[in-house]
Amino acid sequence: MIDLDKYFSIESLQKDLDEAANEEFNHILETTGGKISNSAISLSTKISEHPDHNFPVSDYSSYNDDMWLLEYTNGQNPVKIHFYEEDEQYNGLKRVLLYYSIPDFSVFGTIKSYNTVKPYLTLFNILISYVFKHNHLSASDPSDIGCITPTMLNEALDRAKLNKDAPRHYHSLFRMIRLWISLSTQEVIPEEYRIDIDLTYVDNKKRRKDVVKHFQGTVSTWIPFSENELAQLMDYSLFWLENALPKLMNVRDYLGGLNLVKNSDAPFASWEKNEEFENLTNITINEINVMCSNRRYDKTRLENCSKPYYYSWKNQYAIALDHIRNSLFILVGLLVGMRAREMGQIMLDDIYKDNNEEYWINITRFKTTNDPNYQGETEVIPIPYFIGACVDSFRHLKSLSDFNKQGYLFQSNKSRKVLNNFTPGQIRLITDEIKQFTGIERIHTHRFRKTVAEMLIRRSEKNIDLIRMLFGHESYSMTLKYIARNPFMVNSIAEAIQVNFTEDFHEVIRNIRDESYSGKSAERIASAIIKTPEKFVGKQLKLQIMNYVSHLLSSGEMWFIHRAAIGTYCIHSGEIKIDNLPPCLIGKKNLGHSLSPDISNCQLECEYCVVVEKAKKAISDNIHFYHSVLGSTDSISKKSEAMIRNKLVANEKHLEALNVNHHKVKKALKMKVVQL
Repeated sequence: MIDLDKYFSIESLQKDLDEAANEEFNHILETTGGKISNSAISLSTKISEHPDHNFPVSDYSSYNDDMWLLEYTNGQNPVKIHFYEEDEQYNGLKRVLLYYSIPDFSVFGTIKSYNTVKPYLTLFNILISYVFKHNHLSASDPSDIGCITPTMLNEALDRAKLNKDAPRHYHSLFRMIRLWISLSTQEVIPEEYRIDIDLTYVDNKKRRKDVVKHFQGTVSTWIPFSENELAQLMDYSLFWLENALPKLMNVRDYLGGLNLVKNSDAPFASWEKNEEFENLTNITINEINVMCSNRRYDKTRLENCSKPYYYSWKNQYAIALDHIRNSLFILVGLLVGMRAREMGQIMLDDIYKDNNEEYWINITRFKTTNDPNYQGETEVIPIPYFIGACVDSFRHLKSLSDFNKQGYLFQSNKSRKVLNNFTPGQIRLITDEIKQFTGIERIHTHRFRKTVAEMLIRRSEKNIDLIRMLFGHESYSMTLKYIARNPFMVNSIAEAIQVNFTEDFHEVIRNIRDESYSGKSAERIASAIIKTPEKFVGKQLKLQIMNYVSHLLSSGEMWFIHRAAIGTYCIHSGEIKIDNLPPCLIGKKNLGHSLSPDISNCQLECEYCVVVEKAKKAISDNIHFYHSVLGSTDSISKKSEAMIRNKLVANEKHLEALNVNHHKVKKALKMKVVQL
């Protein structure tokens, strides 16, 4: 079993969450302000050229339509924006602000997806609610917009901050106000919708620090890639690793045999056009240019009795290598689960194959510390065979000429700078390239780690097949046993479980600790609390939940928790087999291969059922009901009678356990304190 206390501290976990939150918050800043490109055509210009507002916003709609149909994809809901008649006083401002959320017209950051428009609809409604409706202002009246002051905006932000029922409103409102002021200041929206307020009145150090702090405490930093985004990442990565890499290996071996000079260009010269060189170094797959070489004829060289045909290839080869690097970055991020700092320190030689044909990676972990001389600690963890084999090929590609450079796995192959230390800036260059070639926004290492963890939790058929393919395992349980050897992935999955099931699991723990409980899983949790009570309070609770989950993962088991009824929970671990179904799935058709409990049909006689104090009255009522049914009629069938008696026995057992275990953990903890 992996002891997460050894690998992760509360401080390091909190730092990880803060870094993820900061990445997300930086995305907010990038997409709502900054310098607008000179090549961008502003909405103000378009409207001045088309006073009737009849110009396209997509292939399907014009600016003045009552509905913008932005994108229509088969099998998916179309992306639409409605401008309802009853909201006429807000529709003008809605058009000018949401116009800039459309990828084709985005002037801040890099909005690539039409789906991004959907969140902006919510953001706009928040702006209207806090700024306009609260102050009884109309967004269609320029004099009303002119009445808006910095004080009004800051008061709106303060009200949003205090809204406990909608904690996301604070940073959402900040985001929309920032966008509105930025567009107004740069005069890219019509004058009647501009707000004449200096951005620093709202977006200053004090406010930004407060928004970031609130953002970290309220917004879920658990934002995995969507299925569509993951498909784009995998299409890009697997194209370069499965299709392009073998072709590049042929190029490398061919170029290696030419003994080209190891200088900045390493050109190839020939007395005549060299078809073999051109055929091997010009690669196109599925209409994608993998690599090309450029031929030049130099008459001066011929006059000097030198080969006049001059081929350059090195820069194109370097670009192809960076695509391979990006692809490996995606897979390592997904399947190894490291933080950005750990990924940056990986050297080519840190990945190797042992005598059993298994691949391993040396990871340098950096704990939270103020010691400037701390160099980290090295751990060895397994990596999927596919990644290891691709790294071996990548190492061979880089052995040509001077591409080994300083030996970092993820350093740029195009850059000629000496890299003495891998900084977060280098990671951002990689994620920016991946963003450029896949069209996916908000790419950072936290999202990679969390995506596979989320897939393991969701366990859809499609996701499980992808997991098996990536890890090279036929069985789901074998993949989990493999993951159990990697503390980074255990950490990510345990955190995924905590994020998905925090409320339910915390309630179970509180009831077991402070009230009563019944069920096998509850007994295990009670024993853990009694053994280490200090870990089940405050911040330590999170780490202990992750430790508890790691016990299950180390046995190759997945974990599931969900509220079934008042005071009743399903806590299931392991893989459900078709020949050993829990009561909730017996008799159901078309179950598929990757099974999860059916909460809507939870049965108290199930061994995975956990019952806490709140269920006591319901169980008592059930027992009374079952006795009444059994004693009131003789016409009941033997099958029905047997079923009712089974349910009666299950309810009576849980009620007895609830009575026996009432304050059992509390009493044990008090005895432990006395003994101490």
